[in-house]
Amino acid sequence: MRRLLLTLAVLLICSAPAAAADFSKFSQTPVILNSVILVGAIACLVIAIRLFNLVKGGALAKGCQFWVISFVTLLAGQALALAEKLEVFALNFDVAAVLYAATVMLWFAGLAQTRKVLG
Repeated sequence: MRRLLLTLAVLLICSAPAAAADFSKFSQTPVILNSVILVGAIACLVIAIRLFNLVKGGALAKGCQFWVISFVTLLAGQALALAEKLEVFALNFDVAAVLYAATVMLWFAGLAQTRKVLG
């Protein structure tokens, strides 16, 4: 399954035209906002991993695992969005939006699992 997803990701990236990155766009507001969200996603991922290590093997571990995976998808989505805005590469469709939707679904699944355990 991992090989299939990796192959699909490589094909999507390779099928789009590539150009040199335009770092002069880094001072634009959407790029700065995406950078701030990317740093926030990294910080939340670190906290979620620490939390997961605290509850490892416990009843809350499954909910924390959903949160760790969701922050990984948010991190990937932000990295792709930032790469597109800096024109590192272009994708045929908005992969970042799909990853954002997956992030929200995983957040909800983690919340539902935690509520199930605590309630």
